[in-house]
Formats: sequence, structure tokens, C-alpha cells
Amino acid sequence: MTEKTLKIMKELTQIVGISGDEKEVSKALAVHYKGLCDEVIYDNLGSIFAVKKCGKENAKRVMVCAHMDEVGFMITEIHDNGLLSFIKIGDIADGAMYGSRVTLKTREGKELTGAIVADGDTLEKGEGKNMKIDLGCASKKEVEDLGVFVGDSAVISGDFVQVQNRVFAKAWDNRFGCTLTVELLEALKDVELDYDLYIGASVMEEVGIRGGTSATGLIHPDMGIVLDCSAANDYAGKEDEVGKLGKGVLVRYYDKGMMPNRGLLDELVRVCKENNIDYQYFYNMEQTDAAWIHKLFSGCPTLSVCICARGIHTASTMIDLHDYDCAKEAAYKVLSELNEEKIEAFKASNR
Repeated sequence: MTEKTLKIMKELTQIVGISGDEKEVSKALAVHYKGLCDEVIYDNLGSIFAVKKCGKENAKRVMVCAHMDEVGFMITEIHDNGLLSFIKIGDIADGAMYGSRVTLKTREGKELTGAIVADGDTLEKGEGKNMKIDLGCASKKEVEDLGVFVGDSAVISGDFVQVQNRVFAKAWDNRFGCTLTVELLEALKDVELDYDLYIGASVMEEVGIRGGTSATGLIHPDMGIVLDCSAANDYAGKEDEVGKLGKGVLVRYYDKGMMPNRGLLDELVRVCKENNIDYQYFYNMEQTDAAWIHKLFSGCPTLSVCICARGIHTASTMIDLHDYDCAKEAAYKVLSELNEEKIEAFKASNR
């Protein structure tokens, strides 16, 4: 793990960008992408992709997709006592909210610090819907004087902190994938590919896989690879748990959004075995952008190259840097060895 990688990770995880307001993440990615690709393109919802052309006429198109949005909150009411009611944007457990620091972003782009508060009755009942955000203001006017209005967004604050070979931060789901798009593009910069590569990040995945759908319509890929971060299930410390930190890239053989392309799944396992890359079999009942990419138009063979994290969608989500390295190496090997013949074989593998 290089200091450069850690710097990119820190930069991207600390940007505030909930679903529907990912522009600052997109701007940061555009800076990293430029100089590593032929052009940068966008769909009309805000998803961003770097394009690396192979120069072949009618070349196959391969879409590598992370998502840049994070879960958070939207302000719905400013009360006379200065507290703010909100709704959740994306899946956040009520237990992860109380007492958490938040960063609120105004429509002018100013960032304010607050905290989630609740009374005893709300805590006893575990009712997240009755919690409020406290910006330290004593009145509605004070809040409005700060430039805060209904519709503004906030996220749980979570500093980037390395502990041994693991890192705490907010928004690993899915700034992990965003970081990986930058590093894969850099690793492939001087590699001659047999296909046109579209690599980037979608918007609004956490609220219904919206950007993944529109971006697929923009690119119209022949094959897809999704980079995402899924919930670990290793809390009890049992050997047979599914999704363990430090055990490598996930071979995601089932989720509720996609039945995997068997040819691509076998390819990932082959690459890992031949290159001594740690991997682990994984399933869960969540879904990723792959849920839409694989089934739009006439269908698109799609592979998930994911890692797992503890405490997902909290201020202290933790990943293992070894897992990141495994995912990076596996994705690089799959992409660098890919050609038109393989893509056609993957298309035929489920027939």
C-alpha cells in the first residue's frame, strides 16, 4: 500500500456527497482521470467515466463502474428552537445515528458541523425518525442566517484513521470503488487493450441504482465490472462466516440483484489462483449497480469485484488494506488479459 493510494483514499472518503448531490466527488475524480484517458464523459444524472480507446473500429466496450454517492440525511424542517428534522437518504441504522457528528452542506457549498440528538423517550423506543440535528443554534433565524434551508443535505462525519493494516472512515461504500477506478486507470495507462474501456462512477446507487442505469444507457457495454463495498459478516469470529476482513477479494456468487455470469465468475477465480491473490466466496441479500448493468438492452455479462467492510454506513466503517490490494490486482489482471474473443465467450457462457 503506497502513500499515494492512502492520500487518494483520504481525499475521496472525506468529500460530502449523498445521493443526488455527488458533484464534489465527480470534480475530484475528473482531476484524477484527466491525463490518464482519451476523454471524460458524463450521463445526464451526473455519473462520470474516463474513456480509454483502443483504436479498433467497432471495438467492444467494457464498463467498469463504482458508485460515488454515500448515505446521509436531508433536512425536512427547521424548528423554532434551532433543531432540524430530517429524513434518511439511503439505508442507515437508527442505532448508528444518535450522538454522531454530522457535516451539513448548504446549497451554497458551505459545510457546517452538527450532531444528532434525541430525548430519552426517543432513545428508549429506538425511533430514529424523531431524532434531530443540532447545529448549536438557539433559533430558526440563527439556522437560516447560516444559509441552511429545507432540502440541504448532511452526512455522518467520519475521519480517515489508519489502525495497523486497516482504515476507519466514512463512505467506504463506495469511495473504495472510486479510489480503485483511479488506480486501475493509472495501471492500464500504457497497456494496449483489445477493447474500449469506460471506467468511472455512477450516482444515486444508494437510493435505487439510478446512475448505474443511465450510465449503462450512455455506454451500451458489451461487458461490465462493478466495484463495490459490501457488509462483512465476521463479528462472531467463526471460521465459516461469509465476508471476512483480510481474506481477500469477494467472489460474489449470489446477491438479490444479479445471478452471476458463470464464465466471468470462473475467470475471477482463475486469475486469483494463478496470481496467488487471496479471495473468498461471498453472498448477501443486497445489490449493486450490477443489478441493472447485467440486464439492460440484450443483456451484459457482468462481474462484481468487491471487498467487505465492518460497520458499513457508519462513521467508523473499516476496511482491510490487504483486501483492497487483492481487489486491485484481480481487477487489473482481468482487464489486462481481456480481449474480444473472451468477451464473446462470456456472452455465450450462460446459453
